[in-house]
Order: sequence, then C-alpha cells, then structure tokens
Amino acid sequence: MTMATIVYSLSAKLDKISGKKEIMMRFFHGRINQRAKTNLFTYEEYWDQEHQTNRIPKVRVMSKEKSDLVIFLQKQNKELEAISYYINEAFINDGAGKVGLPDKWLATKLTERIQQASPVEEVIEEKPKKATTIDVLNHFLDVHPISASQVRQFKVLLRALQRFNLYTGTSIELDDLTADTLREFEEFLSTEYKFIGTDEEGKPCIKDPLYKEVYDQVPECRFPKPRGKNDIIGTMSRFRTFVKWAKKNHLTDAEPFNEYEMGQPMYGTPFFITKDERNKLYAAEFPDNPGLEVQRDIFVFHCFIGCRVGDLLSLKKSNVINGAIEYIPRKTKEGRPITVRVPLSPTAQEILERYADLPGDRLLPFTCAQDYNRNIKKMLRLAGIDRQVTVINSLTREEEQHPIWEVATSHMARRVLIGNLYKEVKDPNLIAKISGHVENSKAFARYRDIDEEMAKETILKLE
Repeated sequence: MTMATIVYSLSAKLDKISGKKEIMMRFFHGRINQRAKTNLFTYEEYWDQEHQTNRIPKVRVMSKEKSDLVIFLQKQNKELEAISYYINEAFINDGAGKVGLPDKWLATKLTERIQQASPVEEVIEEKPKKATTIDVLNHFLDVHPISASQVRQFKVLLRALQRFNLYTGTSIELDDLTADTLREFEEFLSTEYKFIGTDEEGKPCIKDPLYKEVYDQVPECRFPKPRGKNDIIGTMSRFRTFVKWAKKNHLTDAEPFNEYEMGQPMYGTPFFITKDERNKLYAAEFPDNPGLEVQRDIFVFHCFIGCRVGDLLSLKKSNVINGAIEYIPRKTKEGRPITVRVPLSPTAQEILERYADLPGDRLLPFTCAQDYNRNIKKMLRLAGIDRQVTVINSLTREEEQHPIWEVATSHMARRVLIGNLYKEVKDPNLIAKISGHVENSKAFARYRDIDEEMAKETILKLE
C-alpha cells in the first residue's frame, strides 16, 4: 500500500510574544491535499526545512539556558515523529484513501492528537516586559486551540479593547490590568452605541470626531448597537478566560477579576413550535414564493436534526450513514470531539429524497444564516403560526409577549427537537446524546422547565 506524504513547514506568521513560528503539516495522498496546524511552535533559526525537523545546536559550554533549549528541541522532534505516526495510522483506519475524507479531516485528527498528547515543554523564558493586553490576547489567539466560532467571539473582544484603548488614549499592560479598568471597559461596551447618530437623511453616522477616528482604524461589519446585559457578560466572561490563561502560562501576575463582579446572564424559558405547528408548517404552501417552500423544507429537516445552524450549513451527503445523520459539532471539535448520531425520521428522509439530485456533496440547498432567519419568520407568519410567547428583552431584561413567528430564529429548530422529545421520553441523558449537549450543560438544563403540560401531569399525580 502506498503511504501518504507528510510535509512540515513553518508558518509565515511570527508570534510577537514567544518569538516562535507554528509548525504546519501538509498531507498528500492522491487527490487528498490538506494543510493544518500542529499547535507546535519553534524558533525559525533552528528549523531545518530540508529535513523538516529542528536542528539541535552543538554547544561547547552547556549552560542552563542552552540545556533547556536542547531538551525543548529534542522533545519537539520526537513529538513531530509521534504526530506523523498518529496521522498515518488514522489515515489507514479511515480507509487509506479508498473512501473520501472530510475537508477538515486533517485538522480534526490533529486536534484529537493535541488533546491526547502531553504538551511539549516550552523553553523557560523571561516574562515579556511591556507586553500590552492586546499583544498577549493576539498571542492567545495564535497558540490556544479553540473553535472557529470562539475565535470570532474573541476577535470581537479584541477589537472592542482596541477601540477602548484608542478612545481613552491608553495601552494597558496586562500586569497593570485592574478591576477598575474592567469596570471602565464594561461601561465603554454598554455606551459605545451612543457615539452613533443619524445624518440629515436619517442614515447612521458617527457623531463624535474622536470616535470616528478610532472606528476608522478598528471597524466592525456594522455600527455598534445597544448591547444587552447578557451580551456584555459574555464578552467579559471571554476576557476572564483569557486572563486566566495568561496567568496559568506565566504571562502575568494580575488577577483583576478577583475584585470585579460580573453578574449572571438572564434567560427566559425556551419557546418552540409544537409538533402540530411543525406539521402545519410542513403542509403549508407558498405559491407566490416557491423559494420559501425550499426554506420550509430545510427548517423542518432542521427541527428533526436539532443541530446548531453552523453544523446544519456544513452537512453533506457523506454525513448520512446507515439511516442517520452523523456529525461532530463544531462547538466540541476543539475540546473533546464527540460524534452525534441522529436517526432520520420518515419526514426527514422524505425531505432528503426530494433534494437527492443536488450536484456535488451538498445535502440540502442551504442559504446563508441571515437569510435563513428572515425566511423562518416569514414562513411561520404566512403559515398562520402566531401563538403568543413570553420572552426576555435583552436590553431591559423585562418580560414581553410576542407572536412566536416574530421572535423565531434558526436556533428554535434545536429547541423544537429537544422540547418535543422531552414531552415524549423525559430522559435528559438520551436527549442530550441526540442533541449533542455536553454533560452538565447549563444551556441544556434550561429545557427541563419548558413544558407546562409536564407540570400539570405531575400535579395530577397528587389526586
């Protein structure tokens, strides 16, 4: 059997904090050509590209510093050998090229290896002086293995911190971070939208000249809008995660969150459409908008699968295995990857058969997430699904009543699966296995109070 080819090379990007570059892996076999990160960082001056390994320096006088360096490079070379063996073995176990591999196969396998292996010991270095919070946060994003969605969330934090620093005229070193600084940053998050006004034509514009200069340097895809308390708590929670990581990795001695009160997020009881409402939607026709019938099929299928929308958009025909959908949730890929298997109901199979002739490996004619959310609201409204539900206003944190179509989003499909299953089986472990929730998930715990009928059923047992 012809073995695959593995080639290592250094990333072009230099990490400002460690002075190292990440080792990248390229994997070849036939038409397979994938590249992914190894999470190993080394010094460019010791990297031997011809032999694709670290060059061990010959040292006349072996000081403690040189000894640490030699040990680090030797251990890293052994880890590269172990990674190559692991990937080749995984390739054989996954069919040795006789069957197609997912686009992210190499990245997934390397993530699994990273989780299993003990990290290579770093050379003991003096803690960087004058390392700003922004510098270390960029370093965190370069070296810490987190999912793509988490990277996007941390980059929102990064850009907000950059605007905060520019507007306040500060560049705070991580060691100088205090609880007062955190409170000032929280205030900036809650009031940033006030810099935005409207021009004579009623279009959004920046009122404050200084903030305009700041925003031109660090823009977002849209002007800042009022942020709810939950949103701000989420941002500050990610900030805390980063500071704890920096403390653990000896990049700071600061512990500003010890004296900072973050607060708790507030969520309402999850709402969802019932099985009857879902079936009513599936039977609905939209002759004036045939494209909406396609989106109806996708949403109903989504209600039977219950995955997150990011996973839904990435599903392919190859995810259909022996009458079920199998996938690894993106949210777990960078932690402890789990495979979720959801058996296909007759309705879900009917929908897949309807679109079986789609070209390539596409499972369904998915749209982008924003259009999908708009279409969900529209189709529910046109189908007459307008039951009133109680929700928590994210800004005021007060209860409000709305027709369900008005507050529906793609995430409601996940609640449809979980909520309706709860009515039938009341087994949280079984449902969590189907939904892909991790053990002791706080989000999953909210579903235990979703059904008034279940409460009535329990009370009747007292009679």
